[in-house]
Amino acid sequence: MTSPLTVAFALYPGCTLLDFAGATQIFAYTPGFRTVWLAASADPIATTEGVSVLPNATFAQTAAADIVFVPGGGGDGVTAAMADPALQGWLKRAGAQAKWAGSVCTGAFVVAASGLFDGCAVTTYWSARDALALFPTLDVVPGYPRWQVDRERRRFSGGGISSSLDLALELVKDIAGEGAAQATQLDNQYAPDPPVRSGDPTQASPELVISLTQQQASMNAQLVAAVRAIVGG
Repeated sequence: MTSPLTVAFALYPGCTLLDFAGATQIFAYTPGFRTVWLAASADPIATTEGVSVLPNATFAQTAAADIVFVPGGGGDGVTAAMADPALQGWLKRAGAQAKWAGSVCTGAFVVAASGLFDGCAVTTYWSARDALALFPTLDVVPGYPRWQVDRERRRFSGGGISSSLDLALELVKDIAGEGAAQATQLDNQYAPDPPVRSGDPTQASPELVISLTQQQASMNAQLVAAVRAIVGG
């Protein structure tokens, strides 16, 4: 019997719940995958939603994984994770050996800081695209895709928060086949039909985009500063 592929989610204080819970839901409902939540310690991880989760194991206890998945988070959490030696050290080691490695949302900054996105085309949260583009070793794809997969380098990235569901389904389709992805989608009754249509800047009104961009200015300033601290300039 073939061993299941281990999907390791690298958590940190201030990460966003749906970023990893959504993808966990998809992988956990697909035969052939095993999910594990990792962190620097066994202590509860506080998320941006005001609830805490418990990791299954620590980075020190889990040397390798088949799929390395980094969620995004708030400005404080992401910038701290970009410079955290325990998380970055594990990410560089495990990511280099993994079959696949990547992120969703602002987790792209954490992965980019490790060098795992060097030479790749990536995406991230809609308002953070310009900040991510300050990394000279990667390319930010145009627009606001729900996922971006570099099949040659085995790297992946997703758009904002809820994109974790679509990104995970795309990876399941690539790895286990379209039939497996369809079965998982039905098993989860994932048939999105939102009551409103303003999920990215191409759908939302200009006034709403401006308003949210202003609200997120502090977070994006933090990300810009953290990237510049790494790359210089």
